[in-house]
Amino acid sequence: MLTTPHLLVGAAIGSQVGNPILVATTAAASHFVLDSLPHLGFIVGERRLGAQWDFEDLDRRDLTIVAADVLIGLGLVTLITAGNPRAELIWLGAFCAFLPDFHHTFQILFGPQKLKKYTKLHLKFHYKKPMRVLPGLATQVTAAIAAVLVVLR
Repeated sequence: MLTTPHLLVGAAIGSQVGNPILVATTAAASHFVLDSLPHLGFIVGERRLGAQWDFEDLDRRDLTIVAADVLIGLGLVTLITAGNPRAELIWLGAFCAFLPDFHHTFQILFGPQKLKKYTKLHLKFHYKKPMRVLPGLATQVTAAIAAVLVVLR
């Protein structure tokens, strides 16, 4: 799943839960729930070697998609926290919902064999059937819109 829905669902959790420990754990768990829903997956890194990404094949297009996705998600969280008294909890939720995907960055920096066991565990939660673009993106857009509505209500 894209980063933006993860960030926004985590933000929604932070907007509704008052306990920082519950925000952190629930938001992190939401990551795996979202990954298990039918969605267009592996937009970046469709080239896979077993349970590991083939990071050497990442190209400028892949990096542009990742950067745009992260920037859109962070921009939306910034907008919905402006003037919100629960901004710290919202950011905590957004961060913790994104954190389970940090292993990708770690592997790019330190090699694809790092965190191999975690990567295998993480992939067990992913929806694995191929999807068409529109239905696959619809799931993610729906999750993102629902999360924003929860925060704004």
